Amino acid sequence: MMEDNGAGNMMKIKVSFGGNNFDVFTSPQSTFGDLKREIAKATGVDPKAQTVLFRGKESDDHESLQTAGVKDNAKVVLIENKPTKNEDLEKVEEVKENIEEISRGLEAVNRVREENHQFAEQVVILETAVCCGTKIEDKDFIYLTEMLMRQLLKLDGIDAEGDGRMQRKLEVRRVQGLVEKLDNLRAKNSNLTSNVQDESSYLSSSKNQEGEVSKL
Repeated sequence: MMEDNGAGNMMKIKVSFGGNNFDVFTSPQSTFGDLKREIAKATGVDPKAQTVLFRGKESDDHESLQTAGVKDNAKVVLIENKPTKNEDLEKVEEVKENIEEISRGLEAVNRVREENHQFAEQVVILETAVCCGTKIEDKDFIYLTEMLMRQLLKLDGIDAEGDGRMQRKLEVRRVQGLVEKLDNLRAKNSNLTSNVQDESSYLSSSKNQEGEVSKL
């Protein structure tokens, strides 16, 4: 709140609000909209929720105080416009819609995430094979890369807000990381000269081994 009566370029406005009186200071060239913003600083009442009466009349926000005849030490009355029940209901419905939208986005991201778990497992199996010196056919790297790129397109098509948007970004980074790992494995695999083993048979043997372990 600016207060500069000594300089002579500010005027004091007396505000009556709910049985209380206080002063605000503003320039004589100010509008009623400017006055409301000064009142908001003192009361916390949003300017849009304010009705300011001078001589029992409400003026337009763009009207200057001088035009309306407001002078130093003039008195105005502030009325806070409380939201109606209909407005409250509209806000509640709006919040519900936002929550539902966020929920839909999260569910869509989670569905793609579950699919990505399977692709991530296949990347791990290929990584294990290559690190053990087993050469994998190049087409298998190409296939997995294409499938992951499709997952990125799915994520890009999800309309998500709030936490859903954040989860979507995290999942996009995860898939991009898997694609990068595949590229590195493919390069490493191309340098292998050991026996070539079909990826499907390697996957099958890995799953069988996991099944045997789970029985123990």
